[in-house]
Amino acid sequence: MQEVNKILVFRLSSIGDIVLTTALLRCLRNSYPDAQIDFVVKKQFADILKCVPFVSRVIEVDSKLGFQGLKAVRNQLRDEKYDVALDIHKNWRSMFVCNTIGAKNVFRFNKHVFRRWVLTTFHKDIYQEVRPVYLRFIDTAKPIGVEPDGKYTELVVPESIQQTVDAMFLEQGISLDEKIIALCPGASFSNKQWQPEKFAELASRIKNELGMQIILLGGKKEADICDTITKESGAVSFAGKFDLSQSIAALNRVCITVANDTGMLHVSEALGKPVVGIYGPTAFQFGYFPILPQSHVVQINNLSCRPCTKMGMNHCPQKHFKCMNDIDVEMVLGTIKKM
Repeated sequence: MQEVNKILVFRLSSIGDIVLTTALLRCLRNSYPDAQIDFVVKKQFADILKCVPFVSRVIEVDSKLGFQGLKAVRNQLRDEKYDVALDIHKNWRSMFVCNTIGAKNVFRFNKHVFRRWVLTTFHKDIYQEVRPVYLRFIDTAKPIGVEPDGKYTELVVPESIQQTVDAMFLEQGISLDEKIIALCPGASFSNKQWQPEKFAELASRIKNELGMQIILLGGKKEADICDTITKESGAVSFAGKFDLSQSIAALNRVCITVANDTGMLHVSEALGKPVVGIYGPTAFQFGYFPILPQSHVVQINNLSCRPCTKMGMNHCPQKHFKCMNDIDVEMVLGTIKKM
C-alpha cells in the first residue's frame, strides 16, 4: 500500500450505522494522524458528525435532489484524488460515487447478505462468528493497516451544544444533579416498536418506584407518541425539539437509556451510557445488539419465527407480533432495577 494522505469514508445513513462508524474513524485517525479524513453522509444526519472529532470534513448529500444531488457530490469529490475510499454503505449510491471519483483504492464493508438471508428465511444460522458491526466496519480498513484499538464507539459533545441542552433541561424542570433515565419509544419500523402504552406504564413506575427523572427523546414523527406518554406518566418530552447533535447532548446527561432497536440506543452507548435494549424481530448475529458490558437486552427467546427481518418491517409476517407483545413492563423495569 502506498502512502495514505487522503481517506474518504462513505456512509449515507442512518443514525445507528453512522454512530457505529465512530470506532473506525478513531482508528483511522490514530493510524494516520495527519491524513485528511472526509465523511460523506445524507444532509439530515450530518449533525451527528458535530460530535465526531476524528473527521476533517463532512460532505453532505441532499437526498431531496435525487440522483442529481449524488452526481454533484461525485463531481466535487473527483478533484480530491483520494488515496483510499472506504465504502461502509455498499449500495448502488456508494458504489457509483466510490467507483467514479478516481480513488486509488476502494475497500467495501462485507454485509454478509447471504448469511443474513438464510437466517431470516430458513432460520438456519450459518454465521461463522458473531462480530459486532462496529468491528466489521474497522475490518474494512484492514488493507491499510488499521486494526481495532480495544475501545468501543465514541461521541464527544461540544461544550456549546451541551450548554444549550442543559439550559433547556433546566427550563423544563429537569435537574442535572439528580439521576435521569431516557426513554426512546420510536422506531423506524412498527414491528421494532414496543407499545407506547407500555412505555407510559414504565415511565410511571420508574418515577414512582425509583424516584428518577424521565425524559422522552425522538424526532418530530415521535412527538405525538411522546406527548401521549407524557400525559399518562408525567415524563418530560423533548421529541421534535432537538436536532441530532442536541439529542446526543441530552443522552450525555442520563444514567440509563431504554430504547427499541434504534439509532438512539447506539448513540447512548457511544457516550458510555448503558442501555436497556428492547429487541423483537432481529437477531444477535446481525451485529447490532448493545456492546457495552453494562448494557442489557430484553427479548423473547425461543420463538421459531425469529428473526424475520434485519431492517424491520411494518407488519408481522405471522400476524401475532409475539416478539414485542410478550415483552411486559415488569421485564424491562426489573432489568433497570438490577442495573
